[in-house]
Amino acid sequence: MKRSGIFAVLIAVLILSSALFATAKAQSASPEAVVYDFVTAWNSHDAKAFDRLFIDNAIWVPIAAVRTEGRSNIVKDFADIHATWAKTTSIKQSDIKVQELRPDVAVILFHGKFIENGKEVEGIDRAIVIVAVKQSSGWKIATGQITKQHEGG
Repeated sequence: MKRSGIFAVLIAVLILSSALFATAKAQSASPEAVVYDFVTAWNSHDAKAFDRLFIDNAIWVPIAAVRTEGRSNIVKDFADIHATWAKTTSIKQSDIKVQELRPDVAVILFHGKFIENGKEVEGIDRAIVIVAVKQSSGWKIATGQITKQHEGG
């Protein structure tokens, strides 16, 4: 009886520590990590991976004519595009620049290059601007916008 009780406690500890590790791992530890986590979420094509990246009342501007408000709406939009045109895409980050405005607020600028068959797709380079805030659970996206390169030169 004692052995089975100890074994049950050990199993419970292992399960709890796994859950805690997964939760800790799921949070962006720095503004730079927000970029890597965003790219990982994109490349996973799993909308749930985007859910943890945004604050509840986040704003996302995927194109000039659209402003999506609220984490659940943003995640739904990512789910929609990753079920259609984006499901076969991957991106690679480059040229990351972080400007901390306060210890708990940072502006992050980076480029997202689309990858197809292991090679960068020519002519598709997106500049991404993110305002991230530090919360008790880690850094999250408060606002973000994807921009296209200038088409005339």
